[in-house]
Amino acid sequence: ANDTQTFDVPGFKTEIFTRNIANKTVPNILVKAYDISANTYYDTTSGADGTAFPMLDMGNYSCEAFYKDVRVGEMNFTITKEEEINFTCQLTTININVIDSQNVNIPKVSISLSYNYTKNLGGKENRTGIDYGETDIAGILQLHSLLPNVTYMINASRYGQVFNQGNDTLDNLPPMPYFDATIFCPTRILQVKVMDAQNQSIVNVNVEAQELMGGLHYSKPTDINGAVVLDCTFGRYFVKVYTSEILLNETTVDLFQDQNISIICKRYGLNVSIKVVDYFGQPISNANVTLEREGLGFQSTLTQADGTVTFSNVIGGNLRIAVYSPSQTQPCVSNTFIIENSASIQFKIDKYVVLAGLLIETSQLATTVIIVLTVILIVSMEVYRRKRFTQKKSSE
Repeated sequence: ANDTQTFDVPGFKTEIFTRNIANKTVPNILVKAYDISANTYYDTTSGADGTAFPMLDMGNYSCEAFYKDVRVGEMNFTITKEEEINFTCQLTTININVIDSQNVNIPKVSISLSYNYTKNLGGKENRTGIDYGETDIAGILQLHSLLPNVTYMINASRYGQVFNQGNDTLDNLPPMPYFDATIFCPTRILQVKVMDAQNQSIVNVNVEAQELMGGLHYSKPTDINGAVVLDCTFGRYFVKVYTSEILLNETTVDLFQDQNISIICKRYGLNVSIKVVDYFGQPISNANVTLEREGLGFQSTLTQADGTVTFSNVIGGNLRIAVYSPSQTQPCVSNTFIIENSASIQFKIDKYVVLAGLLIETSQLATTVIIVLTVILIVSMEVYRRKRFTQKKSSE
C-alpha cells in the first residue's frame, strides 16, 4: 500500500549577532537572509541583546541588515550546521563632551539629536528621527548606533534652556567606530551689589554662587563699593552672602543671560540700643553691657548717664545680652534675643536702686528703710509717752 507523510524540516538554528562598527551589539536590526538556491527570504529582528535567531537550511545565503529601514550592512555566508555569525553594521557611536570656558566637564546636560534620512527598504522615503540623552558626571553622553553620512542638529540645554546656538550642527557623520564631538557651555556675567539694613554698601563680605545641580562653584569678596563680579557657567545658582561663615542672605538666580542683582542683608549693620534701669525705673549709669553673637565673639561698653548704650554694625540673629553692675564679674541679668531689625531693649534690674547717684541693693535699702521707720516709730512713741506724762503732771 502506498504511504505518504509530510515532514517539516525546521533548518539549523543560526545565531546572528548584529554589531556596530565599534563591535557593540545592536538591537532592532532587521536581518534579511536570502537562500540563493531556494529563492527564499528569511526575516528576523535582533532582540535586546543584539541577537537574531533564524532557522536556516543548508546552503549559500546573501544577507542584508536594515536599521530604521535603512540598509546598513551586507554579507554572504554558507550554512552547513548550527552557526554563530557576527554581522557588522555601518553604525557609528558618538561621544558628546560638554565643557565650559575653563574646560570643566558639565554634567546633567540634556542633549537631543534631530536628523533627516532616506529609508531604502521597500522603496525610498524621507523621514525624520531624534535621539536624546543626558551627560553623565564626567560631562559625556555616548549615543550608540547612529546612521552615518547624515547631518545631525544638536540641541544642548540646562533647565530647559538651549545654550549651544551656533555650535549645533554635525555635518555628514562619518562611518567610524567612535566620533567625538565637543559642545561648549557659555559663560554668563553675574554682578552682585551687597547692602546692609541702612542700604549702605558692605565691604569685604564673601559672595558665593553654587550651581543647583552641584559641582560648579564661584566665590569672591566684595570690593570697596560692596560689589563683586563673577564669571559663571550657564545655569541656575544659589547666591549666598557670608561674613565669618555667617550666612547673611541668599537668593536664586537664573544665569541664562548676564545678570545684575542687589542683595540686601537686613540683619547686617543693625543698631541695638539697650537701656538699664533700677527697681523704680531710674537709669543706671556705668553698668557694663556685653553683646555676644556666636561666631563673632562679643562687644562690651558702659552705660551713659541716662542708662543707655548703643551697639552699631550688629549682625542680627541669636544675640546674648548681659548686664554687669560696677565691680561685679557675674552678670546681674542676661537673656538671649532673636534680633532681625534695629531694636531698643530695656533691662530692669530689680536687685538695685539708685539713691543719690549711688547703686544700692534693694534688699539693703529695704532693711535700712525698715530700721529707719522702726527708729522713727520708737522715737515717736517715746515723744508721745513723755508728752502725756508731762501733761498729766501739770494737771496735778
